Amino acid sequence: MSTDILFNHDPQRVKEVNRYDLSTNIDEEDLKFLSSMAAEICKTQSALVSLIAEDTQWIKATHGMDLDVRQFPREFTFCNYTIANLEEVTIVEDARKDERFKDNVFVTGENPVIFYSGVPLINERGFAVGTLCAIDSKPGKLSALQQERLKKLSNQVMKSLELKRKTVELERLNDSLIQERKKYQYVTKGTETATFEWSIKKDKLEFNNVWQKLSGYQQDYFKGKGIKFWKSLVHPDDVETVQQRLNDHFNGDEKIFSCEFRFKHQTGKWIWISSQGKVFTWGARNRPIKMYGLHQDVTAKKDKEFETLYRQNLLDALYQLSPLGIALNDYETGNFLEVNSKLVAPTGYTKKEFINLSYWDLTPEEYANSEKEQIQQLDKVGFYGPYEKEYIKKDGTRYPVLLKGVLTYDATGKKRIWSFVEDISERKHDEKIKEERLARIENLFNITESQNERLKNFAHIVSHNLRSHSSGITLLLEFLLDSHKFLDEDESFTHLKNASRNLDTTIQDLNEIVEVNISGQQNFQFVNLKTTVSRMIESVYAQLESENVSIQANIPEDIEIYGLRSYLESIVINFITNGIKYKSSNRESFIHIDAKKDHIAQTINITFEDNGLGIDLNLHGERLFKMYKTFHDHKDARGIGLFLTKTQVETMNGKIEVESKVDVGTKFIVKLPYEKN
Repeated sequence: MSTDILFNHDPQRVKEVNRYDLSTNIDEEDLKFLSSMAAEICKTQSALVSLIAEDTQWIKATHGMDLDVRQFPREFTFCNYTIANLEEVTIVEDARKDERFKDNVFVTGENPVIFYSGVPLINERGFAVGTLCAIDSKPGKLSALQQERLKKLSNQVMKSLELKRKTVELERLNDSLIQERKKYQYVTKGTETATFEWSIKKDKLEFNNVWQKLSGYQQDYFKGKGIKFWKSLVHPDDVETVQQRLNDHFNGDEKIFSCEFRFKHQTGKWIWISSQGKVFTWGARNRPIKMYGLHQDVTAKKDKEFETLYRQNLLDALYQLSPLGIALNDYETGNFLEVNSKLVAPTGYTKKEFINLSYWDLTPEEYANSEKEQIQQLDKVGFYGPYEKEYIKKDGTRYPVLLKGVLTYDATGKKRIWSFVEDISERKHDEKIKEERLARIENLFNITESQNERLKNFAHIVSHNLRSHSSGITLLLEFLLDSHKFLDEDESFTHLKNASRNLDTTIQDLNEIVEVNISGQQNFQFVNLKTTVSRMIESVYAQLESENVSIQANIPEDIEIYGLRSYLESIVINFITNGIKYKSSNRESFIHIDAKKDHIAQTINITFEDNGLGIDLNLHGERLFKMYKTFHDHKDARGIGLFLTKTQVETMNGKIEVESKVDVGTKFIVKLPYEKN
């Protein structure tokens, strides 16, 4: 028989052989016993069990021979022919007369093989992996019964080999499982991963030791308690999600159960748990029986996620709601990568159109050198600007912008530029208006200065002439008194002298004011309020008597006003004379003057109150202090007094307030500083 027929399916057969242990150190007792049975059945001196690999025959067990070598080249073996004859027993009655073997080294050498009978060992997959053979040194024959018994014995040998193979595989698998279990324990312990086993049908939960460290609960805390109790520790807002994920896995929609949820720690705080699990045992109708899985504490990770999300939302809000335009550009190309709505709005582009532009598309050519300088600054110090230029709108018109930005890098290391762009159109418009207004103000100032100069000259002449006339009146009164000594005791003449003296003082003050205005200085000084009020009452004493108006002044002696004495006298005299002029004929009239310090506002608050005709503030309030505005019919009303009074008060850095009711009376409150400012 040609050996070519042996190799039609040999690669697959060799692969099967390699599943069995080919080592020579086995020689199990059961295989040796089966070998002796083969020799007994065939009435031979020896028998052996072998496996035939790709190039080698491996002797697994022998009877009746001692072999120093347990492996032989396959090409010289009788068994090489046996594995090709799957159906029958291969019998060589006298190898010396057989053309296939007469020159074989096992036939011609010492201890020759003359008789050979062998059957293939066929595994459960139908491949001949080896042989069971009986040999003798003299010729022989086998009866049909012997052949049948040898075949049955070969089945038993194959079962023994298969049992050994499976035993070895199980041992290897067991060793592997032990190693994997150790690795698993190391991993779960090293990563602080808790494991759980859930007997679903029995509603029983078991955890490893890590769960105690993770959750704070003792291991026996859940003993005898099922999934319902466990769910009671899940955050109420997460229970539905956990149940839905379980259902998805139980129904086959998801291969594994995976969920993140909040769990109540033994201390009462909420921790985040990441849980993964899988049902490994299923019952009838695909009902889950047992599930295994892992729990990990991911609280720190979730906190970081929430913090990151919060910051991202905050940045997004600031980005979108920013009053400035914000853009992210590619450093190399200038292309816009990100823009907010504020940047796009003035340009006339849609956001989709704008994002396809570069900043060169918006920049007029005359800014090329300036742009180059800003890029150089960006490369040198990491930022550019502030820098003004213009942007080109979609319609070709331009508008001014103020830019500043910083250099940054993306995740791949590419350079990016964050820019903040302010539309300064309104600012530029306001600056232009301001410049125009300043020009007009400067022109008005020049005109006013010229007019003031002429007015000062006029006031100087008037004050000089009045002083001349006042001096003349005083001199005449002195001449009159010298001629008529009795007038010194006359009350009317005394008032006339006081009025003349006050007139002289007023003219002198007017002359001082003119001199101050001419020199450009405000000659403020501390003026005693009580003295000033007393002098002014003395000046109008005759009017008070003739009009039957009582006056009362409650002024502390230490109160002083920081301002112009002449202005203060004018203010006091104006309010007193107004109280006289606009008295009521229906009742006895009075004027009350009070003063007190406001230490918080650092002012002296002077109150002038009368019970005269009053003013309808609803009707005249807005015009009360206007020039030439009168509110009662009176022969002496000129509409100048309140205007001058308000001007004088404001000149001394004060303010004036009024309260009034028709036919009840009026109260003016003058607030003047009592310290230098």
